[in-house]
Amino acid sequence: MSLRLPKSKLALVLISAFLASCKPSSKQDNETTQPSADTLSTLVKVENAIFPIPSPWQVVNLIQKNNIPFNEMCINSTKNYQRYTTSFKQAVNLGIYGTDLSYLNIYDKTQESLQYLGVIKKLSEQLRITESFDEKIFERIENNIENKDSLIKIISDTYASSDLYLKKNERYDISALVVAGCWVESLFIMTQIAQEHNDREIINRIGEQKHPLDNLVELLTPFYYKSTEFANLLDSLIDLAYEFDGIIYSYTYREPIVDEANRVITIRSQSRVVMSEYHLKIISKKIEQIRSSLTE
Repeated sequence: MSLRLPKSKLALVLISAFLASCKPSSKQDNETTQPSADTLSTLVKVENAIFPIPSPWQVVNLIQKNNIPFNEMCINSTKNYQRYTTSFKQAVNLGIYGTDLSYLNIYDKTQESLQYLGVIKKLSEQLRITESFDEKIFERIENNIENKDSLIKIISDTYASSDLYLKKNERYDISALVVAGCWVESLFIMTQIAQEHNDREIINRIGEQKHPLDNLVELLTPFYYKSTEFANLLDSLIDLAYEFDGIIYSYTYREPIVDEANRVITIRSQSRVVMSEYHLKIISKKIEQIRSSLTE
């Protein structure tokens, strides 16, 4: 499977939340790029550590293939954004709303997508990263809202720019929180679907989050004492990780093929998951609690 690499490093995860919103379109645009439908993870480099984080594209692919109907309960209401008055809540929900935008666009919900883009814009203003999320960017996004291929390039460039801005200003904690928001919302949506439809492929994808969760905990650990909010999030993720220990998971690593010229990684590793109904229920309940604490 192939994974397209954007220019920025940490922005890879941020961009992956939006790649899911872009299905192949008959329209052509000079900004078009094409993600692989079976991409399983995005590689994030923070300092000297590599963190593989799952891409929401895998969920989108399974939803489309199995014709799973839209469920409004899977997304965070745009009405909630006014509650987010701390940079912690604003950053983590920037990631959550990005994943929700991906989910909405699977079902061609154009008007709802525009509402979520509006909230993303407001959160970016509150986080003071409007240098990347300016009026021209949102005008371009709105003009291409139905041309999903073009959105990939536009949003990828925007998030790459915001990542560079955050790093330049040493706001690594904000970047990490957006990553956490993307991951939490992706797992929440997967567990909601799995409980309702008992889809084996979705359940397998949930089980595959065992190691990415460990990586996410490691990514957030340096900020544990930054605030009570960080501490609570990390404690809850560590508690969730204990539940994943009950899943039988085998992973066969094979060196990925890196094509730097074309910014493509071909992932050749394979995994096998065995998860009981009990563990699915427990994990679903705990990720729902975590997600609720972040969105309330």
